[in-house]
Amino acid sequence: MSPHSILSYRVSEDLSRMITEGRFQPGDKLPGELELSEEFRVSRTTLREAIRILSTRGLLEVRRGVGTFVTRSEHIHADYDILRIQDTRVNLRDLYEMRLMFEPQAAYYAALRAGETELAAILHCGEELETIIRARDPRWDEYEQNFHNSIASATHNQFITALLPIFNRAIRQGVILANESPQVAEHSLNDHRLIMQYLKDRNPTGARTAMHLHILNTMRDFAIPID
Repeated sequence: MSPHSILSYRVSEDLSRMITEGRFQPGDKLPGELELSEEFRVSRTTLREAIRILSTRGLLEVRRGVGTFVTRSEHIHADYDILRIQDTRVNLRDLYEMRLMFEPQAAYYAALRAGETELAAILHCGEELETIIRARDPRWDEYEQNFHNSIASATHNQFITALLPIFNRAIRQGVILANESPQVAEHSLNDHRLIMQYLKDRNPTGARTAMHLHILNTMRDFAIPID
């Protein structure tokens, strides 16, 4: 995957999060190319590619001569109040049970639906994450989120995308605990490699199973009860 493609994908993920987190509402017109490219510190070409990625996923609509708009299909956020869930007071068990319910199936659909650029970005995020974990880099939290978010986004399912803030909250809390245990880091490395391999092979059942085992292993490492 070229550096330009990686950068475009990352900008698309940042824009997607802005939509998910409510900065841009359904029907809103995005700021102009110049303003956005300056905000993300990228070229207009990179920004246009990022917008194209989100347009193919149905999150944005480009109206020639008018501008780029958030699609009204994002109304699920308002109708179901999904984003408010992230403000609920929940413990680590609740958060990881939520991940266990959704992320294995997200891996399944990512293996089926990810475009070549998206798949390459997932694998790239996984490789970066491995380097970060081995170095015990304090950015582990950020790179762990990038890896799991890239998988969730590749499902092309807006409900899963809306749940990203919840997944990220669980990841943030998990990384804090993981930094205190070398075995958690080693288990994470092995689990991530397995997930990546099944995704690379376009094996949805394998990807789902690997993600399921990854979350179960993490829950066991954190002594989270599994009923």
